[in-house]
Amino acid sequence: MVSLQDMSTIHSPGSPPRMCERTGRLCALPQREIYSTTQRLDYYPEININCDAFNSASIAGSSLASAKCADSWRNVLVPVNEGVLKRIIRTFFESGFAEALNEARDTQVAGGNAMISSVAEYTFQTIEFLKRVKSKIFPHMKEQGISSIARHSETRDWIRSYIRCIVWHPNCFKIAVAGMDDIVRIYTDEPAIVPVLKSASQKWITCMAWRPYTAAELAVGCQKGICLWTMDNNMHITRSTSQAIFLKHPNHCPITSVQWNSDGTLLASASIGDTDVIIWDADKMQNTALKRVGPPCSLLKWSPNSSCLFSSTVTNVFRVWACENKWQPERWTITHGSIQSACWSPCGGFLLFVTSEEPILYRLQFFEEQLFKNGSSPKQALPIADLSKITVDNREVGGHPQCVAWDPNGHFLAITFKDTPCIAIFTTCIQKFNLSISPSCFLAGNGNEYPSYICFQSKHRKNSDTVLTIGWSSGRIQYFPFGNM
Repeated sequence: MVSLQDMSTIHSPGSPPRMCERTGRLCALPQREIYSTTQRLDYYPEININCDAFNSASIAGSSLASAKCADSWRNVLVPVNEGVLKRIIRTFFESGFAEALNEARDTQVAGGNAMISSVAEYTFQTIEFLKRVKSKIFPHMKEQGISSIARHSETRDWIRSYIRCIVWHPNCFKIAVAGMDDIVRIYTDEPAIVPVLKSASQKWITCMAWRPYTAAELAVGCQKGICLWTMDNNMHITRSTSQAIFLKHPNHCPITSVQWNSDGTLLASASIGDTDVIIWDADKMQNTALKRVGPPCSLLKWSPNSSCLFSSTVTNVFRVWACENKWQPERWTITHGSIQSACWSPCGGFLLFVTSEEPILYRLQFFEEQLFKNGSSPKQALPIADLSKITVDNREVGGHPQCVAWDPNGHFLAITFKDTPCIAIFTTCIQKFNLSISPSCFLAGNGNEYPSYICFQSKHRKNSDTVLTIGWSSGRIQYFPFGNM
């Protein structure tokens, strides 16, 4: 098992690299240090989503203050001579059953009518009792708030992050960036044209996925469901919902993960409010639920060949579904916490993951002939890297991991952390049934920046280098090529 102690330097993007890879093994640079100049990658758009682009303070508090705003306009617009029953009925149609019940419970609103307030209070207590019973039987079904979304997100500090998700198109040079303002911006190699995707139904964006082998179909997971956008290549700005299909399923919200399979025929979605994984056939507008009893799902990762679907829950349980074997699942458990982030190797033979409670990188090994065979030999997730917090040049690095990303060539692995500002880079080598991993370097931002979100660009691109895309906490996006590593 390798350790962060083996990484002897912090490498800031744009500064000279201190370590390099040679024949699959790490080696020290010669005594003469070579300084590489900061280069701007051709065709790559300059992106900076910061406080100048939108009012971050109002956006960050809008979700938390919505109830207060609703109370304000409701109190202003109430007619003076409105009857008790009429007011309760109006509240029901405007704000739902819960608000109407609270109106009826208020003795001042009820106008001294003891029967109305008593019946409302009895109904309220009954509902609360049933909720407590449900929370005892299904303790995780109540995790549906914005804080729960942030806890299970791969984006660091999701609630206050300028950048909430970044995703590259798998087949062409196109990148989608979701901001705190619930707007998705599409960037290409033509920086003058930046399409904008915005809809009233698109709130609390948590995840996105481009549909493979289509030029402009994007699935956006949000609070109430999935916005499936189909964009016109000549479109500059899109604000109409006519170009977005909204996919919803009962109790399947908020969406915390969406993933297309490799050929773009099926879309998988997970929600921390639902125990089922939903498989969507977007062309036929049909869906199939992969039902299991237990805690809700939070994260999905489809293997590169779409033969397996990884799904983790909000607890220590996760599953690997055999897509070609009638969706048969293999159930796994971890010792502490839940799965924080995971990624497949390009060959689909290995799955790396980190948990919410341990500074350890784990490896699962999958052989096609052994994955779903009924054998007596126990299967284990092996720890392969120690990510415990250390101090390098008066800077803390490592700790509890936030997100892991593996480049499409299987050569580099990037890991971000919840409480430290650096990105750990490992070199990996896959040889048939063997995976080797070695520490390489750290990446640091400017000043007090920390990485909010990271991902690697797909193999189908104009630049031949392996490129790590970093969304920093300041709102800027940086592209780090590994050509000199």
